[in-house]
Amino acid sequence: MKSSVESLLADDHESLGQVLGELDLELINLNVSRGFELLDLFWARLAVHIRAEHLHLFPALANAPAALSTGGKSLPTADDVQDVLRQLHSDHDFFMKELAEIVRSMRELAAARRSDYEEVEALRRQLMTIASRLEAHNKIEETQAYEWVGLLFDEETIKGLGARIRHELENLPPRLASTT
Repeated sequence: MKSSVESLLADDHESLGQVLGELDLELINLNVSRGFELLDLFWARLAVHIRAEHLHLFPALANAPAALSTGGKSLPTADDVQDVLRQLHSDHDFFMKELAEIVRSMRELAAARRSDYEEVEALRRQLMTIASRLEAHNKIEETQAYEWVGLLFDEETIKGLGARIRHELENLPPRLASTT
């Protein structure tokens, strides 16, 4: 059975995927203005998701005492946890760096009201590279890090962790608070 944390974060992955799909369609249609709005939303929502993981999920996993285990499935070793968290951190750095670059380029296109096919298509290819890596990244999170929550923590700890993560996910920048 999925923990509340696992469901919360996996549902957010799905929601982010929907925004990314809408963004891709707008870029295919060379709608740079709407594409930029969706890119800004995606970038901010992904940043909020990453922040929630970095502030709450990852430290909880890194510091989980083995005594809290509720057994059943095989538990990750401390080395397993550290290796996965290191990979996830690296991916997060990649996503934010690449997205910042795309945002800068899209902002210039939107400000100039240009919708040049070659420029937009190049940005779309960059975005699809991110999307591909994000898909693999999400699979690791959903099949390892998120599942570990239910294995390593008791219900009270999971509930508190879920509340803190939910608070972070709902804490969007003011310019975007009404877009979700």
